[in-house]
Amino acid sequence: WLLSGVLAAAAASTAPAWAQSAAATPTFSKDIAPIFQARCQSCHQPESIAPMSLITYQQARPWARSIRERVSRRQMPPWHIDPSVGVQKFKNDISLSDEQIDTILRWVDAGSPKGDPLDLPPARPLDTTNEWQGVRDGLGPPDLVIRSPEHNMPAVGQDVWYRPMSDIPIAEPRWVKMVEIRPTNLKARRILHHSIAYLVLNDDPEAVNTGTSNGPSLPAS
Repeated sequence: WLLSGVLAAAAASTAPAWAQSAAATPTFSKDIAPIFQARCQSCHQPESIAPMSLITYQQARPWARSIRERVSRRQMPPWHIDPSVGVQKFKNDISLSDEQIDTILRWVDAGSPKGDPLDLPPARPLDTTNEWQGVRDGLGPPDLVIRSPEHNMPAVGQDVWYRPMSDIPIAEPRWVKMVEIRPTNLKARRILHHSIAYLVLNDDPEAVNTGTSNGPSLPAS
């Protein structure tokens, strides 16, 4: 009886501390920055695909409400695999877990506090080259590179869907290990943010629209 009473008292004394820790308000430095580094900053960095950088607190704080909206709807990060069916283990998965989403929502709802700068993780290195992701993943350089015609984008204007069609110089069946789409140079990452690729059969040349959503494509320089 004495032993059980001691155990019960110990359990009761530790419960409030656990509850207090679980309910602690997330801060950018300790809780949000690691998530952004792992899931967001590959795009959300200066001179890259995303419209704003999410590296520092000063950069992220003005977008807190927008971040909450996109994250709560699973619109960002852009990962459209249904989490309830099929294969879920992918090498370059940038999706957020339910726990990470909850942390971000609680951070915004609490006023998006900065926290102690000493809690910040080491900075994530910026992408300063246009290296293939396959090379970074250890698969080596591509065996075949297919280029689309060049496209000029106005300095000020709406997004357009550029729809080029390129021949695939393969005459025999081949096994494909990886397909990667990237812009020609690093600066083009600011305007190329989504790509859709599909096969057009030789006997169906009208299966693809070669114009853009805003009219004919501009001539290449």
